[in-house]
Amino acid sequence: MMRGLREWKHLVLLAALVMAGVLEPLSANWSEKAQIAGGMIAILINIAVLLVIFERRWERSLALFLVIFILSANILHEFSSDQLQIGAIAYHCLVAVFLAFAVAVILQRIFRRRTIRTDEVIGALCGYLLAGAAWGNIYALVYLIRPASFHIADAIASQLGNWHSQRFLFDYFSVMTLTTLGFSDIAPAGPPVYSLVWLESVFGQFYIAVVVAQLVGLRLAEAIERSRAN
Repeated sequence: MMRGLREWKHLVLLAALVMAGVLEPLSANWSEKAQIAGGMIAILINIAVLLVIFERRWERSLALFLVIFILSANILHEFSSDQLQIGAIAYHCLVAVFLAFAVAVILQRIFRRRTIRTDEVIGALCGYLLAGAAWGNIYALVYLIRPASFHIADAIASQLGNWHSQRFLFDYFSVMTLTTLGFSDIAPAGPPVYSLVWLESVFGQFYIAVVVAQLVGLRLAEAIERSRAN
């Protein structure tokens, strides 16, 4: 069983990410205790990212260091009445760094591969989703510091008062930007969001083009080697 999990670790991670994406917006209607539990689930998913993505000792040590501080920042925000929201600001900064680190490790691993398996393809998809989540935390951080940088549709403006809904909505905005769909319910309304939006859009297209080219190249190389062996 453990061997099967190791061989399909990215599939397990993808399932966890999809589950988080489904449950996080629903948590806004839960009780306060349930919302705290939802926050802890998000932390557990970060730990799952740590165990799945990071294989080398120094990677895991750095990632564990970040996860400990992410957990501390989350607890600080949940249980304090700090009007400056220092805990939330620290949380978004640390999560953005953690997820960006995970994406960098995934990309490095893909470009070092000589062969490619289905689970590596799923890993590339996980990297794409994690990149969207990293940008989402950056947008949430900007909103906490400078709310006027965003134009929010009236239909969802009230949801931004809840931190859990706020996190999901900016993850949603990030994925819409990453995929260049760009719905108008959340829109940039000033710097620095203008710059962040075009940077993320370019990153999203570049990620797809480069990763797909690498995966196709590896498949072609495997096919050529098999044909020569036969």
